[in-house]
Amino acid sequence: MFSPYDNSSDSSSGNIFGWRISLIGLVIILFLAALAAYRHYTMDVPVGFDDPLEQPESRGYYQEKAERERAAADTLHQQRDN
Repeated sequence: MFSPYDNSSDSSSGNIFGWRISLIGLVIILFLAALAAYRHYTMDVPVGFDDPLEQPESRGYYQEKAERERAAADTLHQQRDN
C-alpha cells in the first residue's frame, strides 16, 4: 500500500508550491536584483555600509545641512518669541 512516509525514489521532493511557483519566485528575485544593480550603476549610489560623515566628499554637505537646520530652528524660535 501507499504510505505518506514511503521513501521510494519516485516520490516528490516535498515542494508544496510546485515548480511553476518556485520558478516564478526565482524570476522575481532575479528581476529585483537586476533592478537594484541597474539603479546602483546609473545613479552612483554607494553600496557599502560606510559612515557618510567619514567620507571626505560628503562631510561638507552634512555640515552645511546641519547649519541650515540650526538656522531654520533659530528663526522659528525667534518668530515664536515675538
